[in-house]
Order: sequence, then structure tokens, then C-alpha cells
Amino acid sequence: MPHNYIEQIKAILNTTGLSQVELAKRLGITFAALNRWINKHSIPRAIAQKNIYALYKETVGVLPLSKETIKSLLCSLDKEKKKHLNVKKIIRDNRSFRDDLLLELTHNSNAIEGSTLTKKETESIIFDKAQIKDKSYVEHLEATNHAAALEAIFEGDFTGSITEAKIKELHRILLQGIRPDAGKYSKHHRAIRGVELTLPAPEDLPEEMQRFLRKINIVKGKIVAHIAALHADFEAIHPFGDGNGRVGRLIMIIQLLNAGYAPCVIENKRKAEYYEVLELAQRQSESHLIKFVIESILRGYQIIKRHKK
Repeated sequence: MPHNYIEQIKAILNTTGLSQVELAKRLGITFAALNRWINKHSIPRAIAQKNIYALYKETVGVLPLSKETIKSLLCSLDKEKKKHLNVKKIIRDNRSFRDDLLLELTHNSNAIEGSTLTKKETESIIFDKAQIKDKSYVEHLEATNHAAALEAIFEGDFTGSITEAKIKELHRILLQGIRPDAGKYSKHHRAIRGVELTLPAPEDLPEEMQRFLRKINIVKGKIVAHIAALHADFEAIHPFGDGNGRVGRLIMIIQLLNAGYAPCVIENKRKAEYYEVLELAQRQSESHLIKFVIESILRGYQIIKRHKK
């Protein structure tokens, strides 16, 4: 997330009552350095800004974005939507654009989940059926399966309302040949590494998913805000033994295409930020996740512009 370190320092001082000397000690720096930062005489290094932000989150928390900020971002997004009408047709008619999307979405989504394949290796696997030396069979399947799921989406196999059958089919395509429970809800207790979130018990998953499905197809307010909020909900349910992140991101792509938007391209280089705003949405405020999703859709439009004649 973009950091305004001066505002964060001031907020820490106001919230905690610490003196500048005490805050400098907490941050492991000199008083003189802190004073220079506050008065804009120098800029803290990246690691120092990270430490400031960590202390800011610990002491102040992350404040929601204003409604005006979200409204402005949505207006910018709608301008792009009006410039590029019928994204589904653009994908269907422009093979070069379609392949670019397949590669960007497959590589980034799998990399977020820990795949070690490079973008070039992913390209060779999904388009040339290459066998990459020293890369696991599972990683090869993850690439081809994800590309197959996207092809099905682009061909219109998942148009219309989001249903339980469609979600399970997405999971089946993604995990076929990798897990024996592909396409089935988990029968075991699950946890998200590094996140203090209690997931529903296996016996509660059918009920939780029915609740989710009742909400996902009834849009109240702006569709993009709705999509972001329901993505946070799905990841908090985490119904499958593995592949929840990839399924959740594909659900968003289906919803966006159905609503006439470009797919959201969530880049692996923003993985830490993605996880942060996702957890924030589940605990406190959805506004930062909405902003992140908008930015990821705009990334999709950037790819369209590369191929527009």
C-alpha cells in the first residue's frame, strides 16, 4: 500500500503520546533523523518506511479510504469501460490479446500461490506444451489447468449467475490430476498460513456456501465494490483443501466479464499488498481492497490497449 510516512509519524505521535525522542528509539533511529523526516529535509529509506508503517498499523490501524476517493476511482474505471465496449468480443476476436491475458493471468495467479515457473516457462508450457527441466509435474499441470479454466471462461462456459456447480467445476479444472478431491469441498479443517482467521468447520461449508451464493448474485451498489467484497467473503470461507485463491480470482474475472469490464490482473509483485488488503477487508474495511481491485482491472485495460488496432 502507498505510504505517506510523515502523516503516519504524526498519527503515531498523536495516538500513542510518545515524544519524538521516544518514537525515534522505538524505530531504532536517531532523534535528528526523525526530525529531518518530519520537516522534509530528508526521506527515510525503504526499510525505514516499512518500519514506520508497521508501527503505524500496530498503534493506529489502517483508516478506511473516503467515499470520495472510491467514487473518483470508480469514475476513472467507468471511463475505461466506455472506451472498450464488449470486452468479451475483444477477447474472442483478438487471439493475440487472448493469449496475452492467458499468460498474464495464469503466470501471476500461480506465482501468488507459490509456483516457481517464470513467465517465459509458463508461456512455453501453455502454448508449446514444453516440458521444463527441473520443474515439477504439478507446476506443469497448474499452468495448463489454469489456462484451460480461462479458455472455458473466455468461451462463455461460465456466463450467467455464479452457482455452486460452476464454482466446483472451476476447482475441478484447476486441480484435476493434482488432487483427488478436485471439484469437492474439503472434509478437513483448514487454515490460512500467516492469517489469524477462523475458517468454517467442514460440516458448515455447504451452509456457508449457500449463504455466499445468495449474496453474490444480488448486487447492491457499485458492481466492482460488490465483487471485491464477495471475493473477501469467499476467501474467508476457504471451502476447498487447496486452490481457493485461484478459484476466487477466477470468480472475480467471470463477474467482471459478465458486467462488461476487463479482467482484473493481480500481479505477483503485489502479492504482499493483495494479502494485506484482503485481510483488512475481512476484519475492518473493504475500501482498500476495492481500490486494489480497481487498479487490477485497469491493468487489464492496459493489456487491451497494447493490442487494440
